[in-house]
Amino acid sequence: MTAKERAAVTRILIDLVKADKVIDSREMNLYASLKLKYSIVKKNEVEAYSMTLGEAVGVLKEMDPAVLSDLLCTFEEMTVSDGISAREEALLMLALKACLGGGDRDCDVISNTVEDVWFDERQVLYVESRYDRALNDSIERDYRAVSRELKMCGLDFVYLPKIVAHYAGTPEKLFNEVASLLSPSLSQNAITGLLEKIKLIQTDTFCIEQLHHKLGFRELADTPPALLVRISQSRVGDKFYTNFLRVELEGDVLPTVQRLVDIFLGYHTVDQLVISNKKDERGSFLYKGFYRQIFEILLLQKSVTCHLLVDFVHGRFMFPEIDVVLSGLHRKEKALYVLFLYEAYSGAVRGGNGEIKLNGGISFTAPKFRGQMEKFDRRMARLQRRYARVYEAFGGDGDKAPDITSAEIRLPMISRIRRVINRQSEKIYDAARFIVNRDPNGVYSLTVNPASVTCKDFSSATPVILTESTLFAELDRL
Repeated sequence: MTAKERAAVTRILIDLVKADKVIDSREMNLYASLKLKYSIVKKNEVEAYSMTLGEAVGVLKEMDPAVLSDLLCTFEEMTVSDGISAREEALLMLALKACLGGGDRDCDVISNTVEDVWFDERQVLYVESRYDRALNDSIERDYRAVSRELKMCGLDFVYLPKIVAHYAGTPEKLFNEVASLLSPSLSQNAITGLLEKIKLIQTDTFCIEQLHHKLGFRELADTPPALLVRISQSRVGDKFYTNFLRVELEGDVLPTVQRLVDIFLGYHTVDQLVISNKKDERGSFLYKGFYRQIFEILLLQKSVTCHLLVDFVHGRFMFPEIDVVLSGLHRKEKALYVLFLYEAYSGAVRGGNGEIKLNGGISFTAPKFRGQMEKFDRRMARLQRRYARVYEAFGGDGDKAPDITSAEIRLPMISRIRRVINRQSEKIYDAARFIVNRDPNGVYSLTVNPASVTCKDFSSATPVILTESTLFAELDRL
């Protein structure tokens, strides 16, 4: 065995000892004998504490099957060394058996520093990064049977379409009351739009946007259909990691779940199991685990996909989906930002169907050759005229608009725009789309799709896409 393999074995042994939160003298005696068997020394123990359970399982998966078979026997021995195998130990052994036992399913352990609030210890989540019709049909068909099988282990099956259907079917009056209770700052208009957003939640986008981007599950950026089971927690250095068993799914879901249940019950020696009877019944709200997460994403405005409204009537920038108004911007910054939006659209590279492939931008860098200066000066003068017109749209005097061709004036304005948007980055999914950045060639641009920006002015009672506004038509002519 290599030093890394011994550290991985040590990591798992330590987690098994600590799993039931009671360290028995019989466990310590067995651990001492196993240290001798596998030549585990202090250096291996130190390295083990800097290794996540997911990393340890990954190391062992590469070992010879015969060695793994012996190790599994060792882990089982440690599990029952104190005469009892508690739920926590059984879950950990379930993960080890699934990952190291040579089964027909691809399984691994994912370790993440995710907060407990997001993952109830008794929930099993279905995940996928791309919609799989056959598997979803299988779950819909056998949902009741799958749920009952998992309840035999004291686990609740979480299938997001069922949660979405529950909230979408909630009486409007009750939904409004609960939304107001949980987030009093939300306007009635924002609350009204919540149900529509709930109806749009899909497992694949939720997996990528929330579990991957928001909660840091890099393994779920491109995951096949799988079950995600919370199994334990481990201390790694000065951090606590939550460990999840991921079981890849193929074909019918029910047989796979039945095998997992059989393995768990084979290790679990306690006569009683706690089974949750809390139901997502119509007229009730479960505010825990993924039920809570969905509410906090939608009601408490955590990382919500949204668009930008440029409101010339009230002189403000707003994200209507999360009821957020960008504060701290003067009309000079607002006008500059709209100018960047205009240039992103007007200078865009388009495909054959007219779809924008790459946004345009602005370079304020003067050319090196004198023969190009005249063209550059005309370009700067045109930018200033367009800026002055937008400045007027926000209620300013165009003749007194700041000179954006001056770096001393322009750069502080860009910095303020960035700071104001960054303050809302926890609420806006992929807020970087809306931030103006400068590339190595000196071109200022942003990556937001211009179609994701609307505007409201005095010419229309309802907002229109900014690129189709009368203001943009005027800028084209300047």
